[in-house]
Amino acid sequence: MTSDWTEKTRIRYGDDLIPVRLPSDCELTVVGRAPSQGPVDPDILYNAIAEPLGMPVLSEFLQGAKSPLLIVNDGTRSTPTAEVLDQIAPDLAATPGWKVIIATGLHRAPSEAELRSIFGRRLDSIRHRILVHNGYDPESFRVIEGPDGPIELNRAIFESDRLIPVNSVEPHFFAGYTGGRKSIIPGLSGLSTVERSHAGAMEITAAQLRVAGNPVREFIHRNTRFLDSARVFSIQTVLDRDNRIAAAFAGDIDKTFDAACVAARNLYVIAIERRYDIVIAAVYPPLDMSLYQAHKGWELTQPGVRDGGSMILTAPCREKIGSSFYVKRVAENPDPARWPSLEGQPYVMGLHKLVRKARARARLHLMAVTGIPHDEVARYGYEPHDSLDSALHKAVARAGERPRVLVVEDAALVTLELNPH
Repeated sequence: MTSDWTEKTRIRYGDDLIPVRLPSDCELTVVGRAPSQGPVDPDILYNAIAEPLGMPVLSEFLQGAKSPLLIVNDGTRSTPTAEVLDQIAPDLAATPGWKVIIATGLHRAPSEAELRSIFGRRLDSIRHRILVHNGYDPESFRVIEGPDGPIELNRAIFESDRLIPVNSVEPHFFAGYTGGRKSIIPGLSGLSTVERSHAGAMEITAAQLRVAGNPVREFIHRNTRFLDSARVFSIQTVLDRDNRIAAAFAGDIDKTFDAACVAARNLYVIAIERRYDIVIAAVYPPLDMSLYQAHKGWELTQPGVRDGGSMILTAPCREKIGSSFYVKRVAENPDPARWPSLEGQPYVMGLHKLVRKARARARLHLMAVTGIPHDEVARYGYEPHDSLDSALHKAVARAGERPRVLVVEDAALVTLELNPH
């Protein structure tokens, strides 16, 4: 192999662009989220809300309502909440008791900057209406009996006479896709309920793009059947590579979710004919904020790596690890070499991260370029590197002559699907 290395492309790393340097005779492919086909329809959101699936129009849905509750995502999603709010503001104005709750699940509360990003120009005028879910606060829960036992849910669900969940739908590494009923569980759930919903993530059938037969999705759907669908008006969006709304669906919570999953598959799934020696999973904001969130990048793209190949995760991880229960699980199980033995253990929150990583490490080299100290990154099962150059030199040396390299932009959302001819 020639020793000449040259810059082939650049990838986003936080707010910067960093070079991808490879041997000159190396084969490089770059993929990412698809752009919209043609110009984005400026009325796409308006039309979706005006022509809901299986539901009356929003103004009719809200007739007689006294306490509607808008359910929105936190700062870990690029959901166009502000655009949706602008669109439905006239209908909400007719019901002055409306509130909005941020469905954080077990994530931290949004920062002021994140609140500004979520709500845009309307933040100051609606701040008094905003509730922030806290999955660790039992005083804020109401416990109901679900098909699988007690379910802890935010009281605001039961104190509201209408629910309007707003989502962006993308592939999710163990729940199939984001969105839909996931706004309720885990979005507005307590720790024990989130833990039980995530237990299915230990199973092989909990996988990206899979809804039917996925134990995580099945738990969510079973345990949210108490919702009166006539009281829920869902708004599900799908974003293109520029985070513009490429598809939108409003109305029945399940019909909108199903339609959004089809649209998301068209934008987020990249079919590959064969696996690569090296895959660079470039995680983009906001999911590059922590190692816990960036995990999604290699999960969604690992189908692209051949057995014995290298996966390089790139994410600055400004908030370091980003999850107290993830830190606790690793502290309890400090040797990644022993993680395969965790397969049969009773589930506790975060254990799926270790088990799924153990499966990946059994067939590929899992490397990471982050802003976290090496010894800490290594504890989480990654081979740490200071720079992409360092990681690539190691990966190329492993691969041998003329390695095939794949760069996946926005890897925590884009999914690779092996589809050999």
